[in-house]
Formats: sequence, structure tokens, C-alpha cells
Amino acid sequence: MIFGIKRLIVGRPLKTRESQHVKIGIFRGMAILTPDALSSVAYATDQMEFILASIIGTGASAAYVANVLGFSLVGTFIVAGLALLLFLAYRNIISHYPIGGGAYSIGLNDLGRFWGLSAASTLIIGYTLTVAVSIASGVDAIAPFIPYVMYHKLLFNVLLTLFIMLINLRGTSESAKAFIPFAYLFIFSIISLGVVGVINVFSHPGNVHFPSISGMQAVSGMSLFLFLRMFANGCSALTGIEAVSNSVPIFREPSVKRAQRLLLTLVGTLSLLFFIVSGLALMHGLQYNPDVPLIQQESMIIFGLHGLGYIISLVVSFSTMAILIIAANTAFTGCPALWSSMARDGFMPRWILRKGDRLVYSNGIVFLTFISMLLTFAFDAKIGRLIALYGVSVFYTFTVSQLGMVVRVFRERGRHWMLTAIGSLIGLTLTAAACMMFGVTRFFDGAWLVLIAVPLMVVMFTKIKHHYDQTKRDLKYDFTVPFHKYAPGLTIVPIASVNKASVAALQHAISHFNNVIAVHVVTADTEEGMKKAMQKIEKEWELLGSDIRLVVISSQYRSVAKRLQRFVEYELSQYDSSDLTIVIPQFLTRRWWQSLLHSKTAGWLLAWLIFNKSVRVITVPFRLTL
Repeated sequence: MIFGIKRLIVGRPLKTRESQHVKIGIFRGMAILTPDALSSVAYATDQMEFILASIIGTGASAAYVANVLGFSLVGTFIVAGLALLLFLAYRNIISHYPIGGGAYSIGLNDLGRFWGLSAASTLIIGYTLTVAVSIASGVDAIAPFIPYVMYHKLLFNVLLTLFIMLINLRGTSESAKAFIPFAYLFIFSIISLGVVGVINVFSHPGNVHFPSISGMQAVSGMSLFLFLRMFANGCSALTGIEAVSNSVPIFREPSVKRAQRLLLTLVGTLSLLFFIVSGLALMHGLQYNPDVPLIQQESMIIFGLHGLGYIISLVVSFSTMAILIIAANTAFTGCPALWSSMARDGFMPRWILRKGDRLVYSNGIVFLTFISMLLTFAFDAKIGRLIALYGVSVFYTFTVSQLGMVVRVFRERGRHWMLTAIGSLIGLTLTAAACMMFGVTRFFDGAWLVLIAVPLMVVMFTKIKHHYDQTKRDLKYDFTVPFHKYAPGLTIVPIASVNKASVAALQHAISHFNNVIAVHVVTADTEEGMKKAMQKIEKEWELLGSDIRLVVISSQYRSVAKRLQRFVEYELSQYDSSDLTIVIPQFLTRRWWQSLLHSKTAGWLLAWLIFNKSVRVITVPFRLTL
């Protein structure tokens, strides 16, 4: 029944040879790997104008507002240029690391373990926050239209997270099919907004105010620090670009070429949409409004609030809500892929490397869901409380990738290496500046948590790696030691009495080992009772006629398990742990409640041996009939 429900929800299991059929191309890649980056267009310009709002003031003239907003357009140009530099960096990362990993791979291989693991830590923080922030943003956008959602935001955050998780568990191709309409609807909506907006500007040029260089220089209150804060906020448009480099293996062959083309398409589309939103806001003199995002303001001005224009405005709002929600899907694709790269290198648990029935990293998808929901509950799905953690982690990752490319270019010094190095150095400077600005300006808003979490995560990953390395060393076999068909040491079979379960264990022991002894612990409340119990087991043993030596031990403290433990400790002083084998008879009941009626001596002994001793332990089960 459970497997039937799983198959209904997730779909039929896929064979390994079907992996090529579930891989994606550029068209579907835009639907599952770019929504995080594309959705940032919905708030990046708002974030820049939020900083500029402090110097506009009330009652400012349209010309003055245009000059102030001119700085947001300058910021847009710089961010677009940085996006191009990031494209060049991640294009090379994709080429050099086709198995995925992005900034983690280049940091680990070109800069050292700390840089790679710290980049991975910030990527993981960014991905988990992407899920929590994106879904919370989408729910906040829907809430004003549906009162029930308004009063149950946390519930709908959880339901949407689980919904996206289930879609991703069905496979990469399935999730792409589900999200294709929403991703392309958003792109088409913003481009339509830009085309109609430009037509309106040319039709009514008198209503448009453009900034001038002299006017921008005359803006009072504009400082370098304020401009850098605005630039750092505008850089939120770049979140999600790294997801393509983390997920190269999910593309159809040639996977490297397809991933590089998708990255170019993403950067070009992102820059175009960003210019449209910032440009229209400038031309119409639209200012930051915490209740009405700029995209909604632009659609209401350009299309109006009546008739067909109102319907188009609703479509723009719906597509914006949809892209914010499905932005979480980028994390569900990129983060499990990153974890698989780390697990392959030994820095994450091996179980996260395995693919599920639908040839996706199911364990990673479920694990990401669990972490993101913990964040949602911890911060009560409040975007303002979550977003403060976001900027530092994203731009630290960009900084590591740019620094890694600088080191690689100077080391290899290939064709046109000087030009590439200059571009990477400019990108490194800009991303490092944005990272520092986020860290300084939002330190007390929650950025300090990232500064604490990243070193702790690096330590955790290092300990995981150390454990796997130590395990490998411990398990490495010494081929100079001769192989023995039968172990030369001692085999101990603890028995409660001469019964079918204990005899089955004895027969298994003597069929596989040479030196076998049986051990029985006698307990009683009186000396007379102890003597009778000892005589009883010796008589039964004589009737058995097994030719196996029986060791009878009396326990003055009436504790069978502890007495057996002391006996094993004694034998370990005589034998090497590798030469000692314990064969434990264990009977199994038909019903769970029946096991509560029996003592757990065998279970306690088994647990003690497994967790405390390095001896070989074998259990021989005997199932009861009723």
C-alpha cells in the first residue's frame, strides 16, 4: 500500500539507463534554474530606490526626482556589467568542473579547503533562504487578494513548500514541465511592459523627465557610502546566477555547452528585464512604495485600471507572484546537486549522494525541505527577518568564484589571459564591495548569524571528511596477513537454557568456527536456588551431547547482561578483538506487543557489543509460531 501511494505521488521508478530521457535542455532549464534570478527583478529596483528615498523628500520636483533616480539607472548598468563578468567566470567554472559544484569546486581546487567549504556554506545558506524567502514573498503577494491566506500565512508557506518538494521528487523533467508556463509568462509580461511603456514615452514625451549629469551632481545628500549601499541592494538582482554552474550534470549532452548557453541566456534576459523595470521607473518618476512594488506601479500607469488594461495588469501581478513562488524551485535543483558534489568529495553524508526512484537526489530534496521549513517556523515566515541573512551569503559566493578565477588565470596564463584577469579583478572588486556593504549595513539585522554559521559549517564539513578518511584507513585491508577459512580465535555462544533458539545458534557456531564455548549465567535469590539452577543446566547439557564446552557463571547481583559483559571483557584480555566472535541466539515474536513480555538480555548484550567493542557479533534469529 505504501509503495502504491508513493508511485501515485512520485511516479513509476526509472531505470538508470533512462537517465538521458529525464535530462533537460535550454528551454526547460530556463524554467527550473533561472526563476530565482529572474524573480529578483521584481524587487531589485525597489531595493535601490528604497535607499534613494531618503534623499528625495516630500514635494520634490519631477526633474529632481529624475536626477535622483538616475543613480538607480547607473546602479543598474553596473549590476548588468557585473552580471556579464559573473557570466565569464561561471562559464569557465562550468568548463573546468562539468560535474557541478560551482563556486565550491573552484574554491576547493584553486584556493584551498577553507575557501571551498566556506563558499559551499554560504551557498547552502543562500539556497535554504531562497526557498523560505521566495515562498514567503509569493504568499505575501497572494494574501491581499485572498483573506483566508492573510490569516494563515504560515500554513500556506508549509503547504507550498511541500507542493514544490513533491513536484521535484517526480523528477527534473516533470518539474520543468510544471513551471515552464509561469517562467515564460513572467518574461513575456515584463518585455510587454517595456515595449508598451517605450511606445507611450514616445507618444507623450512631455510627461517624461530624464536625468542630467549636472543635475545628478547637484543632488544633495548623495555620498559614496549611500551609493554603495544602493549598489549592494541592486546586486540582489544577481541572486541565483550560480545555480546553473552547480547543476551541469542535469543537462543533456553536450551538458557543458548547454549549461554555458543557458547561463548566457539567463544573464541576457535578466539584464534586459532589469533595465526595463529601472528604466520605466525613471521615465515615469516612480518612487519606492512599500505597499505597491514598482512593477505593479508601472503596469497600472502603462495599462491602466479599466477594461482590458486592468486584466493585463492582473496578469502582470499574477506572473510576478508566480515567479516569486517558483523561484524556490531553483534551490530544489541547485542545492541537492551541490550536496552531491560535496558528498562525492567526502564533506557531506554519503546518503545524500544517492538518487531516488525518479533519478533525482531525493534525499537532498527532502533534507532541503526540512531545513527551509525550520527557517520558516523560526522566523515566522517574515521576509524582512529572513532577507537580512541573504545578501552576505550570496555575494561571498560570488567573491570566492571571482577570486578563484583570478588565481586560475594567473596560474595557467592561457590565451588573452591578461584581459581575462582584468575582468575577473573588476568582478572581484565589485562583488567583494557588495559583500562588505551587506555585512556592514545589515550586521545587526541578522548578517552576524551568517558570520557565525559559516565557520561552524566549515568545521562540521571538515569533521565529516575526517570521519570518512579515518574510516577508509581503518577498513583498508592488510594483504600481507594470510586469509584463514576458519577464525583461529574463540567463539562464545551465550545461552539462557537448552532450547531451540540456543541450539540453532550453537549449530551455526560449530559449523563455521573451530573453538566454540557456550556460556550460561545462573541467577537465584538463594544459594540453594543457585545450586539447583546450575544442576539443571548441566543435566540438560549432558543430554544434548554436543561436545561443546559449557561455562556456567553464577551472578551474585542477579544481572545476566552485566555478568556476560564481564566475561567478554576477561576473554578480550586473553584474545585480540579480531579473534573473538559472539554468536547470540535471539527469538522473535509474531506481534510487537509480545516482545514486551520477554526480557531484553540478548538485545542489551548486542547493543553493548556493537557500540563498545570491536568483536565480531552474529545473531541467529528464531521466530516463534504464535
